Amino acid sequence: MESKNNQVNPHANAFFKHRILTAGPTPVPDFVLSAMSSSVHYHRGSEFAKIMEETRAMLKTLFGTTEEVMIFSGTGTLAMEGAVQNFFSPGEEVISVNSGKFGDRWSQQAKIYGLTVKEIFVERGRAVDVAAVESQLTPQTKGVFVHSSETSTGVRHPIKQIAKMLKEKAPEALLLVDGVTSVGVFATPMDAWGIDVLVAGSQKALMLPPGLSLGAASKKAWAKCETVKNVRYYNDWRKTKKTALENTGPFTSPVTLVGGLHAVLKDFEKTGYETLYEKAWRLQKATREAVKAMGLELLAKRDEDASPACTSVMSEGLIDTKGFKKIGLTVSGGQDELKGKIIRLGHIGYMDAWDVLCQIVALAKVFEQKGKKVDLAKGLESFWKVIEDPNNQTPEDMR
Repeated sequence: MESKNNQVNPHANAFFKHRILTAGPTPVPDFVLSAMSSSVHYHRGSEFAKIMEETRAMLKTLFGTTEEVMIFSGTGTLAMEGAVQNFFSPGEEVISVNSGKFGDRWSQQAKIYGLTVKEIFVERGRAVDVAAVESQLTPQTKGVFVHSSETSTGVRHPIKQIAKMLKEKAPEALLLVDGVTSVGVFATPMDAWGIDVLVAGSQKALMLPPGLSLGAASKKAWAKCETVKNVRYYNDWRKTKKTALENTGPFTSPVTLVGGLHAVLKDFEKTGYETLYEKAWRLQKATREAVKAMGLELLAKRDEDASPACTSVMSEGLIDTKGFKKIGLTVSGGQDELKGKIIRLGHIGYMDAWDVLCQIVALAKVFEQKGKKVDLAKGLESFWKVIEDPNNQTPEDMR
């Protein structure tokens, strides 16, 4: 809605309610905001200790582990850095899968802490080949860093298969997995798959504001932690684990966010994880089918490479996120080398089919405003066909 002098219509916002529909941060439901507002407790008091005790138990279910899942005051990047800092010493060799912005971030963190990084650069929009990881293994390899869901591209990596290969070929190496947009979206069970370190963040599937991250480590990883030579203070996982067992934190805990997390996990258990995973996968499949039916191009061409967290659509040099903003939607664009090349449609956390449909309709509108013909009717028909078909079953390794 622009005037003749190309200025944004000042009355446009009267017609559109602002919606944040990105791949993170995601919408925060009212019940979470209510729980947060009633969770202003003393961080060393008995009320907060009870919330922590219950939250700790539920986090183990979320992560699929019997190990302690720790809560950190900081976003997912803090947990990623802590995983490097607490489990590796300078000079040790690691393999890092770089398939996008966040894969590159983990590589950079590892280099800053003095690790010898063997980087596997993966074509954007493709999942890493397990054979490519295996080919980089040496007797000196101490760890493999990989994202279960690369948020910047909308790609899912084959974590289960990588873990199986490592167990056979390099059993001493640690497998570190960034689950920021997989934990709570699709199954990433630590113990069953053999993940050594798994991290997550609050503002994605967990439907919280930014500010919390989570991390858990296997017994093998904890044993390695004791030998690491890095200096640690605030981000010392040993300290965090010790205080977690006492239902508190090493420093001042973000009590309101933990209260919100407690409410989210209770809601997850009530809903059921199978249901959560089916919703995420079906929304992903419906979105992909809609985009293809509309005559648009996906970044992740192969269905098996696609993550249920978000769907990346090629912008064809015609559109950007500003076009969505004018009609009330905040969506994600590309990052780094994909900046200006893709639009990322979110379907994670507190989103439903109508939230995704808003984005699909908006996608058609902004393309058509730039002169590209889009078959929205076919897109909507394909979307509903997936949503309503009971025969669409979530793949085995995603539930």
